[in-house]
Amino acid sequence: MTENEIMLTSVLDCRRVDLAVNTRVLTPDQQARYDQMQARRNHGEPLQYIVGQWDFYGMTLFVDRRALIPRPETEILVDLAIHTVKSDPRKETLKALDLGIGSGNMTAALLKNLPHMTMTALDISDEALDLARQNAKHHGVESRVNFLCDDMARYLKEAVVKGEKFDMVVSNPPYIPTQQLGKLPIDVQQEPRIALDGGDDGLRFCRAIIEYAWQILQEKGFLAMEIGDGQRDDIAGIFAQYPQYREIRFFKDYVGTDRVVMARKRVGA
Repeated sequence: MTENEIMLTSVLDCRRVDLAVNTRVLTPDQQARYDQMQARRNHGEPLQYIVGQWDFYGMTLFVDRRALIPRPETEILVDLAIHTVKSDPRKETLKALDLGIGSGNMTAALLKNLPHMTMTALDISDEALDLARQNAKHHGVESRVNFLCDDMARYLKEAVVKGEKFDMVVSNPPYIPTQQLGKLPIDVQQEPRIALDGGDDGLRFCRAIIEYAWQILQEKGFLAMEIGDGQRDDIAGIFAQYPQYREIRFFKDYVGTDRVVMARKRVGA
């Protein structure tokens, strides 16, 4: 759909086909809401925030300024994680960890498709966690999520000390280099900076995840993480420092960019 059609279907609470088969005249209230949407969009606000919801992995999620907008590329990570779990269905229950939950898109999608899984979902933003709870509740998976507000690296260090173990760790961490934030499209710059800023080289959070994830994974457990444009070689170099991983694989997005990395914990590590 075009942006105009998306706004109209939101205002009219209808499907795109309804716009074609039924010529509708907007009520004064509907016209005012539509005009307000257009004004917000003209000022560069993301369309997703304007309509207040967006589709991700066949689910409709609430979205707003509290968290990063779910993107199609992240569906690749979710799909790979679900396929990996289903291809080895030896365990009756699974524990997973989502680092940087944001809107809760990955957590909700994974739990909806893997009914034998529970999730610990972490974010440093209380506001993002509130949105994630809303989405989890909307999709009936809230009771299977332990929401935590904490710094990612601090949590990982403490989890290692406590001996916590997970079958799967997933993350779409901030991975944009700080100096590139000002060059992003104007609508992307209106998303939470904390969800985008990956430090000087964009790899601050990726390093911490790779360093600690193997220590909290069960044997043969796996890590799946989204990465930024052109980061494959650097990510491969970080993994090379940790022989506790095996089967390190990269997967491309819809335009051929390496977007997801997956690795298993080596047996005996």
